[in-house]
Amino acid sequence: MNYFILAIFYIFSTSLYAQTEVYQCNDKGAVVFQSKPCKGTGKTVAENLKEEKEAKEQKLAEIQAKEKRLQDRLKQQQKKEVGFKAFIINFKNKIVGYWYALKRKVSIDS
Repeated sequence: MNYFILAIFYIFSTSLYAQTEVYQCNDKGAVVFQSKPCKGTGKTVAENLKEEKEAKEQKLAEIQAKEKRLQDRLKQQQKKEVGFKAFIINFKNKIVGYWYALKRKVSIDS
């Protein structure tokens, strides 16, 4: 029975010890983990991870909003005729347009 109580005490004491705050600091280019706040920042590793996660979530939300806008714009565009017939008609219209433009440039006023 005494070992059981001792085991429970050990489990709770180690879990309480593991909950201490850890600070990640840069010391002359080297990463150092310590229990005291860093000079200047004073943020724990958990706070830094939370900020990074929030920034990533915000960026993801922006990307998703942009994607939705692009999909909406794509739906609004008119669907163009696809196929060989549409290609030929479009090509003919371009040639005719170029022909009339060339005629206007070359024509001499009499």
